[in-house]
Amino acid sequence: MHPFIHILGYDIPTYGVMTLLGIAAALGVSAWRCGHFDYSRQEAILAALIAIVGGMAGAILLRPLTRLPDVIINWERYSKIPIGQFFSWFFGDLVFYGGMIGGVGALLLYCSFFRMSFIRISDIFAPALPTGHAFGRVGCLFAGCCYGVETSASNPLAIVYPPRTDGLASVLAPTGVPLLALPLIEAVGNIAIACVVLLFQRKTRIAGRSVAVYGVLYSVFRFILEFFRGDQLRGVYGGISTSQIISIVVFVASVIWFAVISRISLDEDPRKTPYSPQT
Repeated sequence: MHPFIHILGYDIPTYGVMTLLGIAAALGVSAWRCGHFDYSRQEAILAALIAIVGGMAGAILLRPLTRLPDVIINWERYSKIPIGQFFSWFFGDLVFYGGMIGGVGALLLYCSFFRMSFIRISDIFAPALPTGHAFGRVGCLFAGCCYGVETSASNPLAIVYPPRTDGLASVLAPTGVPLLALPLIEAVGNIAIACVVLLFQRKTRIAGRSVAVYGVLYSVFRFILEFFRGDQLRGVYGGISTSQIISIVVFVASVIWFAVISRISLDEDPRKTPYSPQT
């Protein structure tokens, strides 16, 4: 575990570094794919930046909402954490599903204001989103958040975190015990999903469907992974977590989106007509 990178006497959070790398990777994929959908690189990057701003807002806001009930119930435990570290932890993590909701909302507003096709531009981000997300999960692995359940030391996917010295040992991954390296598993899964979406885009002629494919694949993947999460501060309702509830919603919405978009009769505007995959 390396929660900080030490450069020139400064401690830089590894999670933040990986998040920035993930944003850069997502922008790079968006710029690469924009020509496939008849958008300029400037249009794609601007839309991506708008989505990132909305996504960051959503990602930041959802975590405190899921943590607040446990903090209230177990305040005696959390009151022992130094105030600076507590607020850094309470607001510091980014929740992917919160980011997805915020990003989609911001992109919808942007497309509506500038009269752009949300259907077509969403396809640009279908492979970019899991690519950037993979970097973020590597950051989780280094930071000790979003960790997996306790497992056997002989498990090749086990990881043991050393003792922490930043005062957050009670709220992040337990130290000295083998835990399933779930963030790494999710990072690899996200790269695989990005590859599947790219392959699908080469085959389909209907705009808007690849983002639905991403939604179906990731929601199923995330729903399964949640059963192997070791951290408990995610909200649990009726035996399923907040993320699993959102996964169900995303899955249903993606299936409906795929079915509806396949039947839509698009007009002759080149930004709204079915695209021909490039070879």
